[in-house]
Amino acid sequence: MNEQFHSTGSLDFDFWKQLAKDDPAAFEALRREKVEQLIAQAPKTQRRRLQGLQWQIDQTRKLAVGPMASCLAISNMMWDSLHQLSLRQHELLSATPDKLQRPQNTAATVLAFPAQLP
Repeated sequence: MNEQFHSTGSLDFDFWKQLAKDDPAAFEALRREKVEQLIAQAPKTQRRRLQGLQWQIDQTRKLAVGPMASCLAISNMMWDSLHQLSLRQHELLSATPDKLQRPQNTAATVLAFPAQLP
């Protein structure tokens, strides 16, 4: 398939795999272009953070000894970020009174309303 994306908008893995194999420079140029387009579509308030994150990813890729090392390092970045988010969540929950943390098991009375006839 010569297209980058299927008609559904999903990524065409085979296209990208073949491009990386046949022309690594073209693959890299197109990859950068697509990443920049994606960041440009993000809300303006998030673009600077996304650009910084992409810079970190690019630097990690440059420092890696190979593609697998790059993948593992970027994966570790993701897991570290997720761990930090989890820690913040636990901090917030511990700062919240117990009554607000857990739903109360209360019974409700259902009221019956008579049907109105026209």
